[in-house]
Amino acid sequence: MTKEIRKELNKARRLYKAGKKEEAFEIYDMHFQENPDEFDHWDKIRYCWTIYYLHIRDSDDEDELVEYCEMVTEIVKQEDINESPVCVYTQCVFKILVFYKRNQDWDCLLYWLDKLNPELLNDKKGGSEDRIYPSKKEEYYNFKSKALLECCEFEECIETSQKALDTFSQFALNGDVWHKFRMAKSLRELDKPEEALNYLEEVIKVQKDWFVYKEFAENYCRLDDYDNALKYARQGVTANGPVNSKVNLYYIIYKILKNSDYNFAVKHAELFLAIKLESNAEIPIEIEDMEIDEDNLDKVALEQEIRIRWLELEFESI
Repeated sequence: MTKEIRKELNKARRLYKAGKKEEAFEIYDMHFQENPDEFDHWDKIRYCWTIYYLHIRDSDDEDELVEYCEMVTEIVKQEDINESPVCVYTQCVFKILVFYKRNQDWDCLLYWLDKLNPELLNDKKGGSEDRIYPSKKEEYYNFKSKALLECCEFEECIETSQKALDTFSQFALNGDVWHKFRMAKSLRELDKPEEALNYLEEVIKVQKDWFVYKEFAENYCRLDDYDNALKYARQGVTANGPVNSKVNLYYIIYKILKNSDYNFAVKHAELFLAIKLESNAEIPIEIEDMEIDEDNLDKVALEQEIRIRWLELEFESI
């Protein structure tokens, strides 16, 4: 290393410690482009921290995040944060992971997850006694199983969630329940409804959300057990949740009821159609052939009528 470059890098180090990160970045960046071999381990670390603070930490621009996160992962390696307090490589990758998860870009999320070795992430949880947040290692598995499910990589999703369940004895924010839920959804897609139901039985003990009831209904439909499918589907309808999100639940009930209670089944078909028309989504031929008066569909009134009727039926059965 030439004395002049060493002098410049020492100057950048002092600027960095003084909080003058822009000035430090300019020196590091200029010399790294010309003489990367002159940088020792700590020069590279400090250079990457200036990149993080100036171009990654507060950025919400995808192009900027990708450019500078790629740069960091090429300059330094991931450190074991079980042994070191912080790792600039890990910090940068998690920033872009959060960005892609928020934007539901699952393919890109998987790309960046592949740049991490989970064994080098610690399992120290954050937060307080009132609310515990997942560790970096737990977050890694949460991100990966979710992305794999959304990318229809069902077998790998199951493997990842099972690995998480085997790795952690305790989870933050009911993380174990969500892993079991994703495993159940993957098993249904792999046409293994009985195995899926086993996981759902554990999920429903904690999460009584409408979409859990929907999963039960879909799996029982796969098993031609329409009594149980209807039982869970109607619970999903009366549970709290946005009506538009329940669109496929109404279609399930229509298909179950159409041969036993046609008039009530039609109400569900009408609500299904009303929701689909709002987004110009594809409509099954079976629904199109029903000749429903599309101009007079009232989504709000239909949802209220259906919900009230199911609550009445539930009360009558007590």
